[in-house]
Amino acid sequence: NCVTYSSQRICALKGSTVDLSCSFTYPRGYTVTATEWYYWKNHDWKKISDDNAGRVSYCGNKVNNCTLRITDLREEDSTSYIFSFATWDYRKDGSSISLTVIVASMHLRVWPTSVSEGNRVTLTCTTNCSLDPNPEYSWYKNGQPIENITTNSTVHILSVSSEDAGKYSCGVKGHETLLSPEKTLNVTYPPKNPSVSVSPSGEIVEGSSVTLTCSSDANPPVDKYTWYKKTVTSPKASGQSYSITNIRSEDSGEYHCEAENKYGRLNSSNVFVDVHFTVSPYQTDKLNLLQQCFTCKSIQQTQTTRMTFTMPASTTLPPGNRKYLCTPPSYCLNPINRKSSWLQ
Repeated sequence: NCVTYSSQRICALKGSTVDLSCSFTYPRGYTVTATEWYYWKNHDWKKISDDNAGRVSYCGNKVNNCTLRITDLREEDSTSYIFSFATWDYRKDGSSISLTVIVASMHLRVWPTSVSEGNRVTLTCTTNCSLDPNPEYSWYKNGQPIENITTNSTVHILSVSSEDAGKYSCGVKGHETLLSPEKTLNVTYPPKNPSVSVSPSGEIVEGSSVTLTCSSDANPPVDKYTWYKKTVTSPKASGQSYSITNIRSEDSGEYHCEAENKYGRLNSSNVFVDVHFTVSPYQTDKLNLLQQCFTCKSIQQTQTTRMTFTMPASTTLPPGNRKYLCTPPSYCLNPINRKSSWLQ
């Protein structure tokens, strides 16, 4: 006479259904009159029939099958169980070996949690007990499923990049509502894609102010910005922004910034700052120089000077505007050797 459990230790996920499979035997000629399952609670054995949740059902019979099924498994179901049966003159409790149901919880280990680009990272998904059969795993980054990734419990990122940084979690396929707590992978790298913006973005006129701003992706963030002007050896300034007040024509030229953190440095592309100057029609000496330097065709005449200047075809000016953008040929010398200038 005995009760046999197919497994003496069961590991299952919260919310799943688990069968506590068992069988029993008794002497030939006897008839089973009662079967009962008990579970351990508050230092005593309680009848399963006392469970009012409706999640526990007896799937066996009074012949030889004593399987118990628990649905919607919960943490409070993690305890010991024992089966008992009786015949008309004989009662047999299950052996002293009790059955323990463990509600599995998911855990994720990321090693190392902070790494420089190009190095290796290992992500391992585990439970607090061994699931049977061995399940397939789902992987998540920033709350979204990761496509085209292994379903094994371990993931190796052989050469990590900045795009791999984020919050990771894992779970068992079919139980996506039960995920591990998120673990953060921090990827450090030198500055990337530094760029320079110019403010204001329109035409720059002598005497105005201009601000150059450097931006760069980096982890940790850039802690040092340096500004350079082409053909000038020494740095022009430091800091993320470089402001030029009362700008002059000699400030024209190509500028770039250098972004730096503890892992490296990188230069931006050059940005050309073109400073335009204004010539008064009453300054006849400058007008004479302009006449020598500009090739003009008669398209519009001013009242004050009776001189005509050609506007480039691409320049559109509103009616009544007496400013004309004039571009000198390459042989013009200082002080009129400017790429473009305003005449009004």
